[in-house]
Amino acid sequence: MTDASLLAGMMDTVLNLGLNDQTVEALAKQSGDRRFAFDSYRRFVQMYSDVVLGIELNHFEKHLERAKAKRGVKQDCELLAEDLEKLVKSYKSVVQLELGEDFPEDPKAQLWGAIGA
Repeated sequence: MTDASLLAGMMDTVLNLGLNDQTVEALAKQSGDRRFAFDSYRRFVQMYSDVVLGIELNHFEKHLERAKAKRGVKQDCELLAEDLEKLVKSYKSVVQLELGEDFPEDPKAQLWGAIGA
């Protein structure tokens, strides 16, 4: 078997399930790294929206590229915590616009959504 054939049957993965507006603050405090916490949250909202909610990634990429241009950087890792906080809000607005509903904040709802995906 090749590595490609092993990957062919893999299921999509949703990392950081359970993050929401409250738990991200706890993660920031516990880790001592607000940027890390909001980057994790940003990635979670994007991944969950793609895998579970069926929203195409290009909707989120536009917001990310705008944030980098506004900051004058080329790499995601150059964005500041405040940029990532704003991106989370932007990403959630994409969900609202595309689906007419809010991004799920309840970890149980997130889990059931991921199970059903």
